[in-house]
Amino acid sequence: MNPVIIAFGAVAAAPVARALYRRPQRGLLLLALFAPLHGLLAIIPSGQSLAGWKEGLILLTLLSTFVSPNRHRVVHPSMPWWPAALAWVVLGSASALILSGIGGVGSIKITYFYALIPVILWRAPFTRSDRDHLVTILMGMGILTSVIGLLQQLVGPEYLVELGYSYTEQIRITGSLLRSFSTFTGPFAFALFVSLSLIVGISVSLADPKRLRNIIFLASTPIMIAGMGVSIVRASYIAFAVGLFCLAIYRYRSLLVVFAGVAVAVPVALLLAPSSIVAPLFSSYSLSERGNGWSSTISSLYVHPLGQGLGATGSAAAKAAETAHPMLDTLTIKAATTLGLIPYQPDNYYMKVAVELGPIGVWIFLLLLVSATVTALRSSRVLRGQDSAFALGVSASVIAAACASVFATYFEIFPLDLYFWLLIGTVGCALSQHHSDEHTMSVRRSPSEQWPCAPAEAAYKPTLVKS
Repeated sequence: MNPVIIAFGAVAAAPVARALYRRPQRGLLLLALFAPLHGLLAIIPSGQSLAGWKEGLILLTLLSTFVSPNRHRVVHPSMPWWPAALAWVVLGSASALILSGIGGVGSIKITYFYALIPVILWRAPFTRSDRDHLVTILMGMGILTSVIGLLQQLVGPEYLVELGYSYTEQIRITGSLLRSFSTFTGPFAFALFVSLSLIVGISVSLADPKRLRNIIFLASTPIMIAGMGVSIVRASYIAFAVGLFCLAIYRYRSLLVVFAGVAVAVPVALLLAPSSIVAPLFSSYSLSERGNGWSSTISSLYVHPLGQGLGATGSAAAKAAETAHPMLDTLTIKAATTLGLIPYQPDNYYMKVAVELGPIGVWIFLLLLVSATVTALRSSRVLRGQDSAFALGVSASVIAAACASVFATYFEIFPLDLYFWLLIGTVGCALSQHHSDEHTMSVRRSPSEQWPCAPAEAAYKPTLVKS
């Protein structure tokens, strides 16, 4: 590693460690802020040597929760989904160790590392101010990355190659169109993050449309939709539509008017758009490939009804193959799969879980999604104000992620997996603090407790008139 980078990291770590010692919650906010910029390491000299910054920050934040002077007297978050999450982690970890021995630790880290975020929130819950900062970060990064994605369309792929990006990694062309990836490692991460930002941001903004931050966000939604559009990721379109529909059904009926307008505008736009743009959107080749892969996966379940073990496919398998074949990074995933250098890479997260953990693993994972959705939805009905809108947005985003997972390995794509755990854990913080506040008020209203106005009332003693 470059000595200059080591020195810079040491200098930067000192104030960060001090800030986390005082308030560990700052570590998660920093993580949320810089995670969408992780893809920029590809064009920073020796940037790949810093790829572990996110894991380091999480571990440092977790450590801070044990030594921070503010670690006592916290209201622990409400996380009814934790049994499903624990069962999923235990099952996957056991299968990884059985499949690969000590080498399975890498697969466990890739799949479950960000499940440490709810543990951090349990020890250092987000306050109302922290939750507000998180929403602001999500909105701001959604706008920023969308603008950069649109700028990539203007500069073209040649300029991006000059910056240091690679055709085998970040740059992808569909038909004659560049698929924007903004500051991420690929178009899927970019598009699905923007859809997440839109769903949560719209829910919070419509709850308080007069706040300046929310006005700016709502005014920027066309830019974000356009940025998501030029990624040519259909899973993000589906996720956004599903999430918006959930918001319309549960609270914001005015969004149904938007759906009606889109239903009219989209066919007209498709008729007027050049065929070079329309053809990639409706190409059946990708769907045909998916169908073939899904059929093979279902057939493999007859041979491995309990799954092949965590790390048998997906990112973990690709990482192991890269270690075994150093020249593999010069090939695209599709080419490497075709040559048999890496195992089959499913583009459906449920199929990935089925290959690795079998039907039992799929059932536990679905149980986690359902319990997280129900918890967030119920929280939106109990909470008030921005917290209620935030919880509703999170519930809609989980439903959207569940639908997008049919067309993408959503929970393997950074930073989407990170945000999933962060958002559902943050809802738990809001819910438990709300119940704690209610309990405090009920205790204060006890007849045995003297209210602040009691002394004044005691000073007034009416004269009793004897009859």
